[in-house]
Amino acid sequence: MMRTLLGVCLALAVGAVPAAAQQQQQQPQQQPRSVAGQWRVDFVTPLGQNWIIMTFNQSGSKITGHAVDEFGEYEIAGRIVDDQVTVVWSVAEDGKMLEITMKGKLETATLITGTAKLGDVGEGPLSARRTGDAGDQ
Repeated sequence: MMRTLLGVCLALAVGAVPAAAQQQQQQPQQQPRSVAGQWRVDFVTPLGQNWIIMTFNQSGSKITGHAVDEFGEYEIAGRIVDDQVTVVWSVAEDGKMLEITMKGKLETATLITGTAKLGDVGEGPLSARRTGDAGDQ
Protein backbone atom coordinates (compact mmCIF):
# COMPACT_ATOMS: atom_id res chain seq x y z
CA MET A 1 0.00 0.00 0.00
CA MET A 2 2.83 2.39 0.88
CA ARG A 3 4.49 1.64 -2.45
CA THR A 4 1.26 2.32 -4.33
CA LEU A 5 0.73 5.63 -2.52
CA LEU A 6 4.34 6.66 -3.16
CA GLY A 7 3.99 5.68 -6.83
CA VAL A 8 0.80 7.74 -7.24
CA CYS A 9 2.40 10.78 -5.58
CA LEU A 10 5.48 10.46 -7.79
CA ALA A 11 3.36 10.11 -10.93
CA LEU A 12 1.34 13.21 -10.00
CA ALA A 13 4.48 15.23 -9.29
CA VAL A 14 6.12 14.22 -12.58
CA GLY A 15 2.93 15.01 -14.51
CA ALA A 16 2.60 18.43 -12.84
CA VAL A 17 6.08 19.64 -13.89
CA PRO A 18 5.41 19.64 -17.67
CA ALA A 19 1.99 21.22 -17.09
CA ALA A 20 3.51 24.03 -15.01
CA ALA A 21 6.26 24.59 -17.59
CA GLN A 22 3.70 24.66 -20.41
CA GLN A 23 1.55 27.13 -18.46
CA GLN A 24 4.55 29.47 -18.02
CA GLN A 25 5.30 29.34 -21.75
CA GLN A 26 1.71 30.23 -22.64
CA GLN A 27 1.63 33.44 -20.59
CA PRO A 28 1.29 36.39 -22.96
CA GLN A 29 4.22 38.70 -23.59
CA GLN A 30 3.92 42.04 -21.82
CA GLN A 31 2.84 44.75 -24.25
CA PRO A 32 5.30 47.64 -24.66
CA ARG A 33 4.34 50.98 -23.19
CA SER A 34 2.50 53.23 -25.63
CA VAL A 35 4.22 56.13 -27.37
CA ALA A 36 1.42 56.56 -29.93
CA GLY A 37 0.53 60.20 -30.40
CA GLN A 38 2.14 63.52 -31.17
CA TRP A 39 5.46 64.64 -29.65
CA ARG A 40 7.55 67.81 -29.80
CA VAL A 41 11.22 66.81 -29.88
CA ASP A 42 13.87 69.40 -28.98
CA PHE A 43 17.52 68.46 -29.49
CA VAL A 44 20.94 70.07 -29.58
CA THR A 45 23.67 69.03 -32.02
CA PRO A 46 26.93 70.56 -33.29
CA LEU A 47 24.68 72.31 -35.87
CA GLY A 48 22.73 74.03 -33.09
CA GLN A 49 19.31 73.83 -31.40
CA ASN A 50 16.66 71.96 -33.42
CA TRP A 51 13.06 70.88 -32.98
CA ILE A 52 10.66 68.62 -34.82
CA ILE A 53 7.05 67.48 -34.36
CA MET A 54 6.65 63.70 -34.55
CA THR A 55 3.51 61.63 -34.87
CA PHE A 56 4.02 58.07 -33.68
CA ASN A 57 1.79 55.17 -34.67
CA GLN A 58 2.48 52.00 -32.72
CA SER A 59 1.77 48.34 -33.38
CA GLY A 60 3.28 46.21 -30.62
CA SER A 61 6.91 47.28 -30.43
CA LYS A 62 6.99 48.75 -33.96
CA ILE A 63 6.78 52.53 -34.42
CA THR A 64 5.89 54.25 -37.70
CA GLY A 65 4.72 57.74 -38.50
CA HIS A 66 6.07 61.06 -39.69
CA ALA A 67 8.07 64.04 -38.53
CA VAL A 68 7.50 67.66 -39.54
CA ASP A 69 9.70 70.74 -39.21
CA GLU A 70 10.00 74.06 -41.05
CA PHE A 71 11.84 72.30 -43.91
CA GLY A 72 9.42 69.47 -44.66
CA GLU A 73 7.84 66.18 -43.67
CA TYR A 74 9.75 62.91 -43.21
CA GLU A 75 8.72 59.28 -42.74
CA ILE A 76 9.94 57.74 -39.50
CA ALA A 77 10.47 54.15 -38.39
CA GLY A 78 11.47 52.75 -35.04
CA ARG A 79 10.72 50.51 -32.12
CA ILE A 80 10.14 50.48 -28.38
CA VAL A 81 11.63 47.75 -26.20
CA ASP A 82 10.77 48.01 -22.52
CA ASP A 83 11.17 51.77 -21.98
CA GLN A 84 13.83 52.30 -24.70
CA VAL A 85 12.62 54.18 -27.80
CA THR A 86 14.58 54.31 -31.09
CA VAL A 87 13.33 56.32 -34.07
CA VAL A 88 15.14 56.97 -37.39
CA TRP A 89 14.40 59.41 -40.21
CA SER A 90 16.36 61.03 -43.04
CA VAL A 91 16.57 64.64 -44.23
CA ALA A 92 18.19 66.18 -47.29
CA GLU A 93 21.37 68.07 -46.32
CA ASP A 94 23.58 69.64 -49.01
CA GLY A 95 22.25 67.30 -51.70
CA LYS A 96 22.73 64.15 -49.59
CA MET A 97 20.47 62.28 -47.23
CA LEU A 98 21.40 62.67 -43.57
CA GLU A 99 20.12 59.93 -41.27
CA ILE A 100 19.00 61.09 -37.84
CA THR A 101 18.65 58.56 -35.03
CA MET A 102 16.81 59.38 -31.84
CA LYS A 103 17.43 57.07 -28.90
CA GLY A 104 15.80 57.70 -25.58
CA LYS A 105 14.10 56.43 -22.49
CA LEU A 106 10.36 56.76 -21.98
CA GLU A 107 10.61 58.38 -18.54
CA THR A 108 6.86 58.95 -18.12
CA ALA A 109 3.83 58.72 -20.41
CA THR A 110 4.63 62.27 -21.59
CA LEU A 111 8.47 62.50 -21.54
CA ILE A 112 11.30 60.87 -23.48
CA THR A 113 14.93 61.85 -22.79
CA GLY A 114 18.00 60.71 -24.67
CA THR A 115 20.23 61.61 -27.60
CA ALA A 116 19.87 62.53 -31.26
CA LYS A 117 22.63 61.49 -33.65
CA LEU A 118 22.95 63.26 -37.01
CA GLY A 119 24.86 60.85 -39.23
CA ASP A 120 28.58 61.58 -38.87
CA VAL A 121 27.98 65.22 -37.88
CA GLY A 122 27.62 64.49 -34.18
CA GLU A 123 25.08 63.98 -31.46
CA GLY A 124 23.49 65.81 -28.60
CA PRO A 125 20.83 65.62 -25.90
CA LEU A 126 17.13 65.49 -26.67
CA SER A 127 13.90 65.92 -24.82
CA ALA A 128 10.52 64.92 -26.26
CA ARG A 129 7.20 65.95 -24.75
CA ARG A 130 3.86 64.43 -25.73
CA THR A 131 1.57 67.12 -27.13
CA GLY A 132 -1.35 64.91 -28.13
CA ASP A 133 -2.70 61.40 -27.81
CA ALA A 134 -3.11 58.99 -30.69
CA GLY A 135 -6.77 60.00 -31.05
CA ASP A 136 -5.89 63.74 -31.26
CA GLN A 137 -4.11 63.52 -34.61
